[in-house]
Amino acid sequence: MKLLGTKAPRKNRYKKKPPEKNPTRTFRRMVGIVFKSVFLALVLVGMSLVFILIHDVLTQCQYFRAENISVSGGNRLSPEQILEAAGIQNGVNLVSLNLGAVRNRLLDHPWIAEADVRRTFPKQIAISIKEQEPLAVLNFGKQFLINCDGIIFKEAEPEEIKGLPMLSGIEYTDWRTTDTPESPVFASVMDILRSGGSPDGILPNACIKTIHVDREMGVTLEIDGPVRTVKLGYGHYIEKYRRLEKIYAWIKQEKAVPFIEELDLRHPERIVARPGNEPLSEEDQKEV
Repeated sequence: MKLLGTKAPRKNRYKKKPPEKNPTRTFRRMVGIVFKSVFLALVLVGMSLVFILIHDVLTQCQYFRAENISVSGGNRLSPEQILEAAGIQNGVNLVSLNLGAVRNRLLDHPWIAEADVRRTFPKQIAISIKEQEPLAVLNFGKQFLINCDGIIFKEAEPEEIKGLPMLSGIEYTDWRTTDTPESPVFASVMDILRSGGSPDGILPNACIKTIHVDREMGVTLEIDGPVRTVKLGYGHYIEKYRRLEKIYAWIKQEKAVPFIEELDLRHPERIVARPGNEPLSEEDQKEV
């Protein structure tokens, strides 16, 4: 029964029907995608094989074998020792040579501070190094060499310590490493050593036998020269060295005092000296 005023719903003649799936077309699309992927993979594999083949040809080619390896910068180390540290020899292929690895092997040698490795095609390799410069021997029970920056670079051999100042009375925690800041002890000792390395220094490092550090007394030097022992204490070393220079001049003029056994420069107002080898007493102490 129809109600008055109502209309029967009309069918939407313009609504599109969803397309029917074509299994054949879907299968072809999937096959195309797989084919393209396989083709791309084959191209990449082929290119990789080509590059590998080219690399193998170049690394085995006689044309790129080194015939001239030059070595410079060695003083303590011979060219043979440097080449041994580098791990290369005549005949090595320049293409296969890993310059970074060679440099790292060189820097692993305790006596090599800096290294540079270059190749010039087709047959030349140039190795340049800078050796460590030992400044002093640091005694921690075992003896170690330090360089001009105060960094420990190797354990000292008996033949390596000749002519170098010996540093004693220093704790390991007092000394600087590449990861720690300077301590007062480190700064004091390095000030003395750097002054001794100066051409116009009054106390060259070559005449300093021992630099002993006492936490309360400060720095004491045992040296070769007209003064045998110098107590410097801490700080104001430039002024103390000027006073020492005046003492040297005084000894040179004073024929009755051939040398001074002990000289105390710690006090800014006075200098206390003990001539000769006699035991220290009030009569032996002489203010200059």
